[in-house]
Amino acid sequence: MNKQKILFLLCLALTIFDTSAQACNEELRFTNTDYFSETQIDSLINVRYSEAKDYKGNLQDLKMDVYYPNTEIDLLNKRPFVLLIHGGGFTGGTRKRMTYHSKELSKRGFVVATISYRLGFDNEDFNGVQKAAYRAQQDANTALRYIASQKEKLKIDPSWIFIGGSSAGAITSLSTSYASQQEWNLMVPQFESEMGPLESTNNSLNKIFTIRGIYNFMGAIPPVVFSSGDLIPTISFHGDLDTRVPIGKNVMTGFGSRPIHEILTEAGICNDLTIVPNGGHNIYWSKRDVDFRINRVACFFKSLICNTCVDFIAEESIPATCAN
Repeated sequence: MNKQKILFLLCLALTIFDTSAQACNEELRFTNTDYFSETQIDSLINVRYSEAKDYKGNLQDLKMDVYYPNTEIDLLNKRPFVLLIHGGGFTGGTRKRMTYHSKELSKRGFVVATISYRLGFDNEDFNGVQKAAYRAQQDANTALRYIASQKEKLKIDPSWIFIGGSSAGAITSLSTSYASQQEWNLMVPQFESEMGPLESTNNSLNKIFTIRGIYNFMGAIPPVVFSSGDLIPTISFHGDLDTRVPIGKNVMTGFGSRPIHEILTEAGICNDLTIVPNGGHNIYWSKRDVDFRINRVACFFKSLICNTCVDFIAEESIPATCAN
């Protein structure tokens, strides 16, 4: 074997090692404690990832903020990526709601982006909310394709993509992970002709990424979507008295966090569910509670990277301890 071929194979082996083994050998990376300091985190603010027409037909710039450990300081050649999507009932909210999440997860070693997506719908339209959810998935798909195209610049491993959000953002994260064009066409066949296919937002970049885990904070998904295809490990937080997005099965919202957990567990897919007894749709919003969620999410994602995930369910806030 010539020296050039040996060098190539060595570099390839080191790249694979960097992606998983090295990250798992470093006890504090991707855990419930900071691996990088605030000053070691870089950001790209107001990045335009595409444009698309809103529900009124007006062209809207779609933007994201990206946070990541400085590429000269971080020696890991390929880093997992997390896409965060804010809530707001598909009518309100901004990506800034996820800025703290993004900075904290990036300090643990992830590359993180929080996106703006098209909001609003026609109240006179019977399918208005569903159309808003469809547009949100179009935009999330586009954001992921854009990020995959920036993998060299940001040192991202597109085979280790995570996605998550709260409420409408969690619904969008779940549908982006599961809902195909065929399934949307079964539910509302006219959407594709009216608003274009799911991959149609003005961005022709190839889809070269793999979603490995989902962060579901008070989300839900239609049964027709969740019952087909490959299931994905999921960490969920939900109040058991949530009436806006119920934790159980609901005619309007579909499967909440409890049936998602039950189906994943039955299928042998690792998942993590924290239930808040007597909790509504306004749980876990203090800084302490947000930190609790971020730490649990970081540890859950690391357990997937390192293939050490263990099923978990609790009705109390048990802090993450994977740094130990």
